Amino acid sequence: MTTDGNALLPTRNANRWKSKQGLQTSFLLMSLCFSINHGCVTAVLGLASANLGKELAGIQSGTLYILYTLSALTVATSLVHYLGAKWSLVWGLGLYCAYIASFLVAAKVQSVEWPAAIIGSVIGGTAAGWLWTAQGVYFARVAERYSVASGVSKQIATSWLASVFACCYVGFEVVLKLASSFLYRFGSDTFVYTIFTIVAVACPFLMVFVPAEPPALQPQQNTATVSVLDRLSQAGKLLLTNSKMRWIAGFEIAFGFATSFINFYINGTIVKKALGKDNIGYMTAIIPATATLMSFPYSTFSDKMGKAPVMIVGCISYFLIAVLVSAISKESLTSLGWGLVWIYIVAGNGRAVFEGTNKAMIADLFPEHKPAAFANVIITSGGASAIAFYIFPQMSKIGMGVLSAFFAAEAVLGIICAFRRHEVDLKDGWDALDEVKQQEHEHSVMIDEPVGGQ
Repeated sequence: MTTDGNALLPTRNANRWKSKQGLQTSFLLMSLCFSINHGCVTAVLGLASANLGKELAGIQSGTLYILYTLSALTVATSLVHYLGAKWSLVWGLGLYCAYIASFLVAAKVQSVEWPAAIIGSVIGGTAAGWLWTAQGVYFARVAERYSVASGVSKQIATSWLASVFACCYVGFEVVLKLASSFLYRFGSDTFVYTIFTIVAVACPFLMVFVPAEPPALQPQQNTATVSVLDRLSQAGKLLLTNSKMRWIAGFEIAFGFATSFINFYINGTIVKKALGKDNIGYMTAIIPATATLMSFPYSTFSDKMGKAPVMIVGCISYFLIAVLVSAISKESLTSLGWGLVWIYIVAGNGRAVFEGTNKAMIADLFPEHKPAAFANVIITSGGASAIAFYIFPQMSKIGMGVLSAFFAAEAVLGIICAFRRHEVDLKDGWDALDEVKQQEHEHSVMIDEPVGGQ
């Protein structure tokens, strides 16, 4: 009996995976369910510091990300292996709703604000690590089939699908963050959180009707005979044993610190004072809006010039935010009012790289370890965000900025080293293949040669 959830695929699904149109439709439906649900999460996360207070917001957000990280490191890969990517997405989306609902409970019953916020972040964080790992596997499986059905290289297929997902993901984040500010015109915090909870809960129900992921075309690592303990730790093993994974981790860490810096300090302190909490949603929507606009140009550019230059552009974006916000006084930043938009445009540029090019790069560099590799994206970016949320309340603006800038600068070196390592691995692989072919040729010549040289 198989444990990957694909042995009994209906015939119509088997035919769907041979059709370019069927693959695009299935991937788009998955992307929509995922994006709407996660858009609700990011909308309320952007309001956390303004509505819950810095202390509770920091602890809640840090707990969300630390459970997000631990889930990916321990149970996520194994659960995807047993349930399959589709049903992991269904359950993950459902449990993720607990985080959104916790804001509603905290707003309605002040006496349970702390336990509601923490419990919601524990459940939501655990679901998030599982959810993102499942999305990565679904993405990689469809990309394999799309490459064959479309007659394009695997790299082009991953770039295209990554752009489609990024467009949906950040596009709905734009809509839902704008809605967080728009809804305040019609009601209080309770009204806003009720709407988001209802919308989020609809997504796992819709995901039930999305076709399951296709079986892998290329042989995958056989985990059926591996012990449960080994399956739980395979993501951590990849991080410790694979130098490319460690180098790439620098970019994921830079992303984690940069987004925490924006959510915790810029949203909760600068924008709240300059424009009021009712306008935080409008400002934060600029990030995914910019990312949506840049996702397809970056896909085209990476196909022509490679993914490394695009990744470095993302690093530079986060470096600029950290340095400039640190250098400009709080009073000067607040006085800019809507002029603060520049911060969110630059952040959106970095976000486009993270959501699109970064995911495509992971699929390309780790074809035989996709679940563990995508889990590591969550481990490193989520772990960095968790640490940042826990320590930022005790740090000055300059301290937060310098730390964020350091990781962004280090990420540039990491990207260069990771791609250089990949080039060496590919060359070694081709050299080994040439050597095998040469040995086979020499063996065939010896067999064909007449006995005794006659």
